[in-house]
Amino acid sequence: MKPRGGGEDGSGSRSGEDECGPDELILLLVYLYSLAEEAQPAGQEGEELEKLERELIGALTLVVTRETELSPLLQKLTGCASPEELTMERAHSAVGDMFETLRGLSHTRDHLKQLRSVYTASDGVHQATYRPFLRQILEEVFHPDRPECPDIEHTSGGLTDLLKTGFSMFMKVSRPHPSDNPLLLLFLVGGVTPSELRLIREVVATHKPSAQVLVLSTRLLRPTDVPELLFPTRRLPGGSA
Repeated sequence: MKPRGGGEDGSGSRSGEDECGPDELILLLVYLYSLAEEAQPAGQEGEELEKLERELIGALTLVVTRETELSPLLQKLTGCASPEELTMERAHSAVGDMFETLRGLSHTRDHLKQLRSVYTASDGVHQATYRPFLRQILEEVFHPDRPECPDIEHTSGGLTDLLKTGFSMFMKVSRPHPSDNPLLLLFLVGGVTPSELRLIREVVATHKPSAQVLVLSTRLLRPTDVPELLFPTRRLPGGSA
């Protein structure tokens, strides 16, 4: 990690393509923490993980305070518009709050029953694999051999459906399946990336080419948009809202 503006030419660029600054590291941390609970090695001591996290918080705090200019993301995280306003104490507090959010990110799928895992660790023979959450949902919807998924709920829409729901408490009643409909409306709250749009097209073409899928979302996302949406804007004491 090196602060922005550390080059000899003063251009604000880093000297090597393999070097990264705070923004790049924060984006990487978002993805790492989204897999943290699944990728954590068995038997990993909690105290060891806490120590590593404290060291990372300290290193990131130091780099942030050495920035010659604050990116929009760092301004949002710290509540400071310029490096002159950013003290070591403010930076450390902001980075600590950011890690609190990251810890919560690692538990976002805990309430699910079936679709909790997106990561399969290497077993020494096969490589570790990543199965995107969106791909798993679409496969549950369109794969002909998939039974009912407990994480995809059917909402009763009328008297007939309500009666079926009531009878299902006493006898086995098949519920409507999303793939029974010729048109599927898929709404992604928070945004959708171009790669996810391509993934949707590929999964539907593989499992049910005749299906029509209309994808709706709140915005088109770039990877760098994710931290901007994830972390709340920090307000300094006495600052305007």
